[in-house]
Amino acid sequence: MAYRLNLRKKNLLVSIHVLSIVAWFGGAMCMFMLGLYMKNAKNGEQLYYILSDMHLIDATLIRYPALVVFISGVLLSVWTQWGLVKYYWIVIKLVLTTLIIIFGIMFLGDWLSFLLETAHHYGFTALQKHDFQTTSLSLILASAMNILAMTIMTCVTYFKPFGKIKKSAKST
Repeated sequence: MAYRLNLRKKNLLVSIHVLSIVAWFGGAMCMFMLGLYMKNAKNGEQLYYILSDMHLIDATLIRYPALVVFISGVLLSVWTQWGLVKYYWIVIKLVLTTLIIIFGIMFLGDWLSFLLETAHHYGFTALQKHDFQTTSLSLILASAMNILAMTIMTCVTYFKPFGKIKKSAKST
């Protein structure tokens, strides 16, 4: 029989999971709001500091909490009666979490670095550059998509839609 968590350990792991998702969600909200606010910067220094704050939020409130959410979610699935691929709602959460993390690794860090370097080099006039505008819009939309995906995952957690995944009939 597979390892199962006792109630105390399960509650501790659930607490870690929930606190991590709250940090991740809060980080995504901050990124979204700062991304919108960036357009209102009054000078190059303010623009640079907004982007520096976004970079710090990405490094502290998004990357590590996302990793903890992923790991704790997998452990909760495997070490409880839910299983990792027994229910559609768990698979949906696993796929969404994985996609968000992969998207972040592939794009968000590079986008933020580009914006930060451009603001450092061009100052306030960076806001007028087409590449800066499209990259900042991409970052804002990605933050909105993160928020939407986490909202969907939260709803999926509580409503547990689609039920159990049915095993296919074995051919003999």
